[in-house]
Amino acid sequence: MMETDSALDKNGWPERYFAVIFTAQRSLSGDDIYDLTADRMVWLAQRQPGFLGVESVGGDDGIGITVSYWVDRQAIANWRQHAEHLAAQALGRQEFYDWYRIRVAEVVSERSFIADTIVKNSELDRDI
Repeated sequence: MMETDSALDKNGWPERYFAVIFTAQRSLSGDDIYDLTADRMVWLAQRQPGFLGVESVGGDDGIGITVSYWVDRQAIANWRQHAEHLAAQALGRQEFYDWYRIRVAEVVSERSFIADTIVKNSELDRDI
């Protein structure tokens, strides 16, 4: 179910959407192929209907967390079954990860803080 424009927030995202949280421990093999595969998966995901965005972090200990955002569970299911993504999943289990965990959550609320915005707003207040 795709959201209508009336249900979009000021960033163009639905008021409610889904997050796929992928937490993994990288193995010690396949760095070059891993980077190519990960970049390709992000590129492909960005082109899937219902994709909203992605955030990813990784530590020196090999643990990484990638969160992708989707308009609904059907979009997630479609991405999960994408042929190239299925091949990357198999490669990940064979070569890239010691373990991983995937969680799917519905986002019902969002808040943010951006320091530059506050500085700019404070500067504007002084100019008035």
